[in-house]
Amino acid sequence: MGSKARLALVWLFACWGGWALAVEAERQDPAEWLRAMVESMQRLDYRATLAYSRDNRIQTLRLVHNVKDGVVRERLQALNDPLREVVREANKVTCYFPERRTVVVESQDFSPASLLGEWSTQWLGEAKFYRLALGRKGQVAERSAREILIEPVDAYRYGRRVWIDEESKLPLQLEVVDAEDNVLEAFVVTELVLGYVDKQARKESKSHTGTESWKVLDRMDVPADRHWQLSQLPQGFVEVKRSRHQDPASSSPVDHILITDGLASVSVYIKRQDENSQLESAHRRVGAVNVYNRLIDGYLVTVLGDVPPETVRLIGDGVRQADPKLP
Repeated sequence: MGSKARLALVWLFACWGGWALAVEAERQDPAEWLRAMVESMQRLDYRATLAYSRDNRIQTLRLVHNVKDGVVRERLQALNDPLREVVREANKVTCYFPERRTVVVESQDFSPASLLGEWSTQWLGEAKFYRLALGRKGQVAERSAREILIEPVDAYRYGRRVWIDEESKLPLQLEVVDAEDNVLEAFVVTELVLGYVDKQARKESKSHTGTESWKVLDRMDVPADRHWQLSQLPQGFVEVKRSRHQDPASSSPVDHILITDGLASVSVYIKRQDENSQLESAHRRVGAVNVYNRLIDGYLVTVLGDVPPETVRLIGDGVRQADPKLP
């Protein structure tokens, strides 16, 4: 073999080795795994059956995710009592509650990646408030998966453990854990079908057949002013949305302020307190969601989010009126 041929082989193996090392480095970067997961959740067609656990209760769900002409459509159905269903098409979300014979329609000015979670990649750029690490390799739903560990750097957020499918990069298992590593909320996929287009996805399902006589609550949001201020937020949390809608029960206006650190989300709801209503307990928890209530000058402030109780209390205690004399 001539010197030129040997040189060509040297460069070939050098390039191959460099490419292989780059691929391996990418696979070893937990942030890249999460970026690939978010992308897959947005662009792939799939159907998943999953078990959802919260407060020592397990519910079986079915999710169908389709993308057509750039528009995402999802159906999330509860397969055991209470039978409920959520349908999302682009930015419109419709919730069906058969036991109440009620339909709730809400239009959002953003499009979440999935009904399973509003995952974003913006916080991955610096990830100041979470430490990312590769976990174990294993099997979920008979599929090869990799565990990604998301650990908070302070007491104002929860950690997460997410198992990502090696083939599709879709999430197969998610656990939300507190500082003592207690699992507060979790889901695990038991069956995943890729490239599946549900022929029934665009038809009425049994859970909301004959809903013409049901009560329809259309939550139309409008921009809200800055009458209410948040005077203290944990570092890393920022306001991303401020809106107002009518409370379906009382027809009174409700202000909504959405806060996020890119991963965890907190909502602040403010409405005038009904004279005949009683204030609920100041704090309660449902799965990974903590709720904090307080009264301010005749207004009920409710703060809720997938964050520790210290976080919702800190945010709630910092709610102020810009000018208490304003109506």
